[in-house]
Amino acid sequence: MNPVIEALLPIIETDPLPEADTSTHWRLHGEKTTVKRGDGDDLLLDGVGFGAMESGRSRHLFGAIERWSYRSVTNSLVSYPSLMQVAKNIAQDLSFGLTFDVWKQTVALGLLKDHWDERGLTPKTFALIGDGYGFQGALIHRLFPQARLYCIDLPKILIFQARTHELADSNAKMSLLVNGSEATHINFVQPRDVEGIADTIDCALNMASMGEMKASSIAAYFDFLRRRSTETSRFYCVNRRRKELPDGDVTIFSEYPWSDEDEVFIDGPCPYYTHTVDPHTLAEGPTVLGMRVPFVNYFVGEFLHRLVRLAPAG
Repeated sequence: MNPVIEALLPIIETDPLPEADTSTHWRLHGEKTTVKRGDGDDLLLDGVGFGAMESGRSRHLFGAIERWSYRSVTNSLVSYPSLMQVAKNIAQDLSFGLTFDVWKQTVALGLLKDHWDERGLTPKTFALIGDGYGFQGALIHRLFPQARLYCIDLPKILIFQARTHELADSNAKMSLLVNGSEATHINFVQPRDVEGIADTIDCALNMASMGEMKASSIAAYFDFLRRRSTETSRFYCVNRRRKELPDGDVTIFSEYPWSDEDEVFIDGPCPYYTHTVDPHTLAEGPTVLGMRVPFVNYFVGEFLHRLVRLAPAG
């Protein structure tokens, strides 16, 4: 079995959802998420609340209609056609469907790739904060095979990501970064161990998970990224304008610890995160005015996106 997964299994048996790093949202969904040993080296994985990757004939049809409905967005991205082909190849390798989650991560990387190309940038290190099933990381690794990835998430979710990376590239060098261990190409990091990342971070991404975090966790990530940023570093953040957690706590995008000194490149409503055509996309249930409608379902709450160079920590 993958040594990263072998190292994570004992951790999740004792502390699968660390109290310090787990909001009520992730405690709710994390407890429903199951990781079990099957026969031999088999793992039985069932994720809840962090994306939909299942394939199927109906989803193939819904996905095609969905991508067509966003054509005005993707037509403006130079990198999108080639990236979408790479994404299709990876999805096939992983037996994933071309779901909204696969597609949105491809569009996000297309947006970033256009930005880097316009400015002559080639990122060498990535920090993926909350990558769900790990598709974004697999796509980045396929596009930038020499880059170093740091996949940061709760230990139970990291198992899903380690499995995805293993299936996407069986030759990739992977490690669980703990106690200052040496980094490899793809590194899996628990939130408590982020300070063990010694590299500067050329690009950090968070898509639709900071809104589900504790305020203290969001602040800690911003502080970490500011201390690991350079003049050419970028942070791309896509999250709801406002998110209420099960315990009543509310996270607000504009109240994340941004700084007036941050250099902002993109800021506003996220144009590729407004609706879905697949009625199975999210367990939360995309809705219009609180009701499901045929074919096009708008997400509850507006999603915003911001691409910035974070100002150094003061």
